[in-house]
Amino acid sequence: MKVGQYMSREVLTVTPQTEFHRALDLMRGRNVHHLPVVDGGRVVGMAAERDLLLAAANYGSAEVPVGEIMSAPAVCIAEGALLKDAARLLVEKHIGSLPVVDANGTLVGIITETDIFKIAAGMLRARPATRKTAAKRIAGKTSTPKKRGAKKAPRRTASRAGRR
Repeated sequence: MKVGQYMSREVLTVTPQTEFHRALDLMRGRNVHHLPVVDGGRVVGMAAERDLLLAAANYGSAEVPVGEIMSAPAVCIAEGALLKDAARLLVEKHIGSLPVVDANGTLVGIITETDIFKIAAGMLRARPATRKTAAKRIAGKTSTPKKRGAKKAPRRTASRAGRR
């Protein structure tokens, strides 16, 4: 079983310049606990919710960039790596998630300790293998991969539905 089969492909990210209160708000709004910190297309660190909460206690309302709080360098894993290797890294490094990168080092997903638990409990099945890049929602900017060639299905109206 490979990491790429089970990772979440849609990843919420921030930049090192993102103000940490903004990152914390993003986490709360999306119910995530780890944010890869991306700069120039590369994962440069990880911002864990507990680190941001600690920063809030220490810095109060001061505007501090995530780059000063994040754990760096980020511990990443290749999408072709085995799940057992991901689990081993999570345990050995005492971390809760791993950004997943492709052969070029580009972020393509994330796998968390919760994902590993769900796989072990039979609660998470392999996700369809698609070659889409991870959707990156960077503080202040949102970009979502667009489906090429996808057309909307025509809406059924009452008159059309009655003809069948």
